[in-house]
Amino acid sequence: MIHTFELLIPVISEDLQHLFSLYGVKLNKYRYNRAAVKKLNSKMKKVYPAYAIVRTWEHVDGVWYVQMKVDAVKMLNRGTITEGDYVLVEFDIRKFLNRHFGDSDYFDFHTLTRIDYKMDARLLEPRDRELLFKLLEKYTARFAYKKKIKWGKDENGDPLKYETSQYHKCKSTELIIYDKEEERISNGEEIQPYDIGRLRYELRLKNSHLNSMKREDKGGKGRPKKLKTYLSKKLWKEYMEKHVIPIVHTGDYYKITEAEKIISNSSFSQRKKESLRKFLVMISKGNVDTPLKKSKEEGGISKPTHRQYLRDLANLGINPILIPKNISTENYSSFPSFLENPFKI
Repeated sequence: MIHTFELLIPVISEDLQHLFSLYGVKLNKYRYNRAAVKKLNSKMKKVYPAYAIVRTWEHVDGVWYVQMKVDAVKMLNRGTITEGDYVLVEFDIRKFLNRHFGDSDYFDFHTLTRIDYKMDARLLEPRDRELLFKLLEKYTARFAYKKKIKWGKDENGDPLKYETSQYHKCKSTELIIYDKEEERISNGEEIQPYDIGRLRYELRLKNSHLNSMKREDKGGKGRPKKLKTYLSKKLWKEYMEKHVIPIVHTGDYYKITEAEKIISNSSFSQRKKESLRKFLVMISKGNVDTPLKKSKEEGGISKPTHRQYLRDLANLGINPILIPKNISTENYSSFPSFLENPFKI
């Protein structure tokens, strides 16, 4: 349900000094606080791998603020974290705060500044995972201000294509879909038992989004920026349905011949059946947005019709992205004609 989250906690100067002194980091040796934090994390991670200090700064009133990142998966050493685990998570954080700042009650004053919701799907066959990421390339380029990112940069700053991940981002939220095994390998980390054959859908809610949800007006929900508020299955499901389904869609993946059989056996009119087939073919030749970009003479359709066709296919259990007839890659010469959609909530 969740992966990582970040908390902002106010502390007094003496307790902050205690944090650094625990690991032998002398602040007066560093010109920049950021360098001291980096040294602190390198030592602390060996003992507390689930925790990291993002940054620290002093407010005008003399109070220091510590922004800390917590990995709930590493904390509990398992892939599934549920709403029922809140008591365990809070207890562990309080132990950490008591050990490092001398007071567990600091948790009572925390502010949630980021939380990463997740859903881990099981796809044991590497071939199926590779096929899925090929199909993901045909998803929409933009939804609700989220822009699809195909390329990033490697450690040298050179262009790097995301082969085993799909990334959609905007200023307030991010969605990343990635292969957990490949992520571990690329980071030089050990593959954990709960990572094997896992495909992760991760929705990151950043501070600006949490701030907007806290508001009582302008679309806000009056939702407190507290960990307990967001560690909720109901809220997790609401976010996944609103932010993930419109991008990945429901329905399983088929080749055109199999999809045609399902459409043909449906109760739709012959005209609708033909329209749905043309819709699928047009997407297959481009991407989900292609029917919207074409002119009417070229078979393009309006946004309301586009949404209706997507709903029609979802009702038939067909994903709008088809498996190409003769698809092959460097690793595989052929792929199955059917792939069950791993995203199910």
